[in-house]
Amino acid sequence: MTKFTIGADPGKIINPRPTRPLHESGVVMGLREALKEEVAFDKSKVTSTNWASYKILTMEETPEIKVVQISRDDKGFGGGSEAANALGPPAVAAAFFDATGVHARRITLTPRVRDDAAQGPL
Repeated sequence: MTKFTIGADPGKIINPRPTRPLHESGVVMGLREALKEEVAFDKSKVTSTNWASYKILTMEETPEIKVVQISRDDKGFGGGSEAANALGPPAVAAAFFDATGVHARRITLTPRVRDDAAQGPL
């Protein structure tokens, strides 16, 4: 993914400058969750406890993010970046489906999960 556009309608915007980075960071967080931040479990606990091997999205991997903000003067004030966090995983899953014809049924979409998809529905 090289480009990501987000449309933000948080209600009435007084100053759009500080809200833009909130939306951008929310997109990055969502993409990290979708592509890198895999948490492993066994039957009783989280087993991925080594922060040194915890993968995050690098600056080089981060797409160009375009934020389109809509100020609704007839509405009250809304949220900042929380909604943007939720956009990455479904966007990545949709791109995966477009490329493979397989619906991803779980995220993080790591190579192991992609290999599982080749075996059948996730």
